[in-house]
Amino acid sequence: MTMGPVGDLFSLEGRTVLLTGASAGLGRRFAHVLSSAGAQVGIVGRRRELLEQVAAEERGCVPLPCDLGDAEAVAALVDRARSELGPVDVLVNNAAHIAGGVRAEDESAADIATTLAVNLTSPIMLAQAVFPGMAERGRGVIVNVTSMAALVGIARFPQAVYAASKGGLQAITREWAAQWARQGIRVNAIAPGFFESEMTGGVIHHEKVQKWILDNTLLPRHGVASDFDGALLYLASDASSYVTGQTIVVDGGWTAH
Repeated sequence: MTMGPVGDLFSLEGRTVLLTGASAGLGRRFAHVLSSAGAQVGIVGRRRELLEQVAAEERGCVPLPCDLGDAEAVAALVDRARSELGPVDVLVNNAAHIAGGVRAEDESAADIATTLAVNLTSPIMLAQAVFPGMAERGRGVIVNVTSMAALVGIARFPQAVYAASKGGLQAITREWAAQWARQGIRVNAIAPGFFESEMTGGVIHHEKVQKWILDNTLLPRHGVASDFDGALLYLASDASSYVTGQTIVVDGGWTAH
């Protein structure tokens, strides 16, 4: 058997990806990385105009506006993706909501409901929706974006329900991997640490915040979106063909000490 170029392991040519949270931040970078690897990408987010900007800049990206906090809209999303793109080969659950800076005792019922709906319920519904097609073809990939908040407490930035939602997503990553391996479906997760994004942009450059991050991170800087390129391509592609039920923590070493 002749082995092709090593780079082919990371190719997504001919694959269709459904990517949530694609209008800004890490998701926008993910759209670039996935399309650059050859994938056709259904990009999902609430803000149509931002999705259209991404689609104009990235080859093979197709906007699929959707409010992931709306269960009916989520239920219809995979059917829309199939009709416009064809069968979904890779699902990347990246969208997230956080009631930033609200202490655990003060999180409102509305904040709790929205956080759980976007961060946990919608990934579950989307995974259930893509499962039949993946099982029928005997292959598929699901990549869940969790958080280091699923692994450690971070009291300085209160985010209790966010942490709970990401912890649930990390747990179900393992369970889906266990239940769906026989159907050829691999399920893994990426757990980001502190990185610059639309969500953190207002505070991450504050002098005291930077010092706190540097004091607690083995690699002396906060992350940027491009730091996740390798982990995403590895898990989405055949490079990780014998990997399932795992979480790659991309946090500069925060959780290692």
